[in-house]
Amino acid sequence: MAKPELTYFYNGTILTMNRRTPQAPHMLVAEGKVWHCSEEEAPLGLDYRAPDFETTRQQMSRDVEFVDLGGQTVMPGVCDAHAHFLWWGNTLAQADLSRAKSEAECLELLKTQGADGDGDGWVLGHGWAHNLWQGSKLPTRESLDAAFPDRPVLLDSKCGHLAWVNTRALQLAGVPEDAADPEGGEFERAGGRLTGILKETACSLVSKKVGPLTEKQRFAALEKAQKKAHALGITAMQTPEDLETWHFLQRAHAQGLLTMRVNFWMPVSALDDLCAAKITHGLGDHQLRISAIKIFTDGSLGGRTALMYDAYENEPANLGVEVTDVETITAKTLQANRAGLSMAIHAIGDRAVGHVLTAYEKAAAELGTAGDTTTNPVLRNRIEHLQVYSDRDRERIRALKPIASMQPIHLCADMGPADRHWGSRAKNAYACRTLTDSGCLLVFGSDVPVEPCNPFWGMYAAATRNDLTGAPGNGWNPEEKLNMQEILEAYTLNPAIAAGEQNVLGSLEPGKLADFIILPENPLKVTAEELKDMTPVATYIEGKLVYEDAQRKAAV
Repeated sequence: MAKPELTYFYNGTILTMNRRTPQAPHMLVAEGKVWHCSEEEAPLGLDYRAPDFETTRQQMSRDVEFVDLGGQTVMPGVCDAHAHFLWWGNTLAQADLSRAKSEAECLELLKTQGADGDGDGWVLGHGWAHNLWQGSKLPTRESLDAAFPDRPVLLDSKCGHLAWVNTRALQLAGVPEDAADPEGGEFERAGGRLTGILKETACSLVSKKVGPLTEKQRFAALEKAQKKAHALGITAMQTPEDLETWHFLQRAHAQGLLTMRVNFWMPVSALDDLCAAKITHGLGDHQLRISAIKIFTDGSLGGRTALMYDAYENEPANLGVEVTDVETITAKTLQANRAGLSMAIHAIGDRAVGHVLTAYEKAAAELGTAGDTTTNPVLRNRIEHLQVYSDRDRERIRALKPIASMQPIHLCADMGPADRHWGSRAKNAYACRTLTDSGCLLVFGSDVPVEPCNPFWGMYAAATRNDLTGAPGNGWNPEEKLNMQEILEAYTLNPAIAAGEQNVLGSLEPGKLADFIILPENPLKVTAEELKDMTPVATYIEGKLVYEDAQRKAAV
């Protein structure tokens, strides 16, 4: 017998993210959309609180599927507003070095995880984080040479802005000892000799030698990433990746294999072609669509390459790395906005943020494009990360109100390095409360695979400003904490607004797509510690079950 197209969810709490009706006791889903979700009159006469409900349920069971929530909570599906979707999927097949607490531990993990397969093939890994090691000293190629003298090794750092390679990898990439630093990058040296640490654009000189994945490997990575994300309640991602990834996602979508909703940010290198083809914001459908143009302004805090107005603490010659100058950023922003394309610009250091503000001010003056979505209904320019701002730019932020795309989970690992490398400037780091009060629309993500994509860890971090062990206790710069309603909106409704999809996604309202998750408890009523350990009971996309936990599956 065919499954009914109507599903009635009842006996629970529906967190709608609709400010007119923030909560509802039941919800009716029809043909992939929310048909009813409010306290008002019951849909089709269905009201589980009515004394004759059991009789009604039995009479309508052939036409309506009934889902008893049993006191559980429903909320819109989570959107990870900054995720490297396929990159993450690819890393799931590489050595995971994120647990390593030293250079030596990285080598041990590599030997157990990365030395399989072809005897002379590449050893690949990701996630090493020297800032979390004792002494915070960068590793060197000598240790990799000793462990893998004949195989090339390429290990991406946790932040994605550094690579650690061995001598064989440098040889295959044709990088000699006296190689000049590439534009927007750097080969680290000690005593005039390459250390094996590559920064920013220098990383690609080696990574491009690894070669592309096969189609089979790509589909395997997609399947694994989607399953893991849906199990965490993630139904949508906003992702900056390369053109080949865009082409692959198109193929996956055409074959019906793409369950994740993807807002794709095109690399700035494709901007001229997009403009020539008159491609604008939103091309595609609500499964896969073009959402923005991505460009890098600077590097990262972990690599001490974030672009700063003033030098890093105890490094008087280090202002970070300017990956793209302000003139180019401004020109690309104007070109994109004039063509109907939004910008998503990576800016971590305070000077980098200032450069993006300059570009967005000029675009706003000419075209009315800014972060303020009340006056700019289509083009929504964003600052990705906005990790620290300068006091000199505070009023510019208030005036422009850029969309602040932030990743709260970053602060768990970055509070120490921020204090160490930025000193007193760290008071303006991850300034979620200040940015919210300045009128910025906050959208939250994870930056996976840079950080884990568990959104409940990010919610915990935004609420407590503690790391995952509970330190420092009352929170790092606790005045920047957000309340849980604000946090939930930053993971649901706000990303939909930022992508121009607020009419179809982001909240559970009649007519919108039925993307939602079922949680065992109400996030608004549990402690942040309890929320951190929460996992979804089930995940639905367009009313279709894409994940359910084993316990629920067994009960059914």
